Amino acid sequence: MKTRMKYLIPLGVIIVILAVFAYRMLSGGPAAEAGRLSAPLVRLEQPHRETVINALQFTGDVVAIQQAGIFSKVSGNLDRVYADMGMRAQRGQLLALIDTTELHQQFQQAEATSENARLTFRRTKDLFAQHLVSQQDLDNSEATMKVTAAVFEAAKTRLSYARITAPFAGTVTKRYLDPGALVTPNNSTLFTLMDLDQMKIIVNVLEKDIPRIAVGKAAIISVDAFPDIKFEGKITRLSEAVDPGTRTMAVEIDIPNRGHTLKPGMFANVTLVVEEHRDAVTVPTVALLKDDKGYFLYTAARDTARRVRVTLGWEQGERTEIRTGLDDAQAIITTGQQFVKDGGPVTVQR
Repeated sequence: MKTRMKYLIPLGVIIVILAVFAYRMLSGGPAAEAGRLSAPLVRLEQPHRETVINALQFTGDVVAIQQAGIFSKVSGNLDRVYADMGMRAQRGQLLALIDTTELHQQFQQAEATSENARLTFRRTKDLFAQHLVSQQDLDNSEATMKVTAAVFEAAKTRLSYARITAPFAGTVTKRYLDPGALVTPNNSTLFTLMDLDQMKIIVNVLEKDIPRIAVGKAAIISVDAFPDIKFEGKITRLSEAVDPGTRTMAVEIDIPNRGHTLKPGMFANVTLVVEEHRDAVTVPTVALLKDDKGYFLYTAARDTARRVRVTLGWEQGERTEIRTGLDDAQAIITTGQQFVKDGGPVTVQR
């Protein structure tokens, strides 16, 4: 009896151990957990078809395509001001008027002197025909007539300069002086006039990138004031010379601005489009993996992972162009790919 009990006790222990193991298997113990881990949980995404651009990035200041400081060409007191800040002016439109009292007197004096010299020359010419004066008298009279005529034209021009007009169509962005102020030639700025219908940005392109740009290439511009708006421009001028100090070349970009949304002085981010691939296949950059043979990613079909070798193109934002190895019909693993093996099972998150 004691002998039988000695063998029954180990047998009972074995039965208990097996029962515990079976329970842990059924209740999700370590063995079951290991079974689940053999099929990693992954997330799938279809590749996109989109336009991918190869671009150079720059920053610069927005400036008006045409701007000028308006000066007075004659001295005098500012009599009247017809323009103010923000006013739209047409070419030739009167902006201000300098006091013409003194200028008008000079004009009348020059006019009278010129007319007298003309009449004197006519009389001298008649006398010369009658042999009553010499050739020298006639030549002197003619020279005097021409000199006084030139003085008259100069006085006429100075009088016209009292009318300050717009040299081109644009917007008065600043007015500096009020009526009564004394102005002098080329020393007193009266207005700043800008053509706001078109803007430009000058960027400096590195020497190594010069072969990649050309007149007519597209540019995309964004400003902090309007982060959701992309402005389109194009390269219009190249300086054709490299600055030895910076090893860069100045490139000018013109931007249509008919709504005057862009303002001179704004800070801009500029993307110069060097090349463009339309209808390109792109995937999230995080889906890509790399080994000593190059780049690859995983596709999934029927809960099975497949490794696909790919050739990369350009990176755009958080996505990368796939040149070869993948088409847009293959769903790729974008999450959990680090735990996947080629040909191994996966659990797709639905």
